[in-house]
Amino acid sequence: MTIRELHHIIPEVSKTTFHEAVTEKLGYRRLYARWVPKMLTDDHKTKWMGSALKFLTRYAQEGDTFLDSIVTGDETWVFHHTPQSKQQSLQWRHTHSSRTKKFKTSISVKKIMASVFWDRKGILLFDLRPPGVTITATAYCDTLTQLR
Repeated sequence: MTIRELHHIIPEVSKTTFHEAVTEKLGYRRLYARWVPKMLTDDHKTKWMGSALKFLTRYAQEGDTFLDSIVTGDETWVFHHTPQSKQQSLQWRHTHSSRTKKFKTSISVKKIMASVFWDRKGILLFDLRPPGVTITATAYCDTLTQLR
């Protein structure tokens, strides 16, 4: 229930009084939901745990040789222009100083696909797809051949 809803039910009590009661007396505060990339099922969690145990077992047996064999990769869209966010432009300033102006801009339409592969020592391959070219099975196989 919101403070506005409480005030609507009991209009004699001000929103400020409700706010003070909820925050100071009851110790409540507004919290955002924590963002997680995926909702994992019990089956997913079991498989992840199994993989983690296999990795730990191999590491116990092979040591750093095992870690040297792990290669990770990811793809992402890279925009030609990414504007600075409002959060990034925050500055500590005196209350009497003038505010800087920030004009609203948008992410550029032009973008390219970047693929990056790395191991524990650093980047192995950084591949940029030409604009308009999508990643197909053949294109991905070519990238993996380059990586090899």
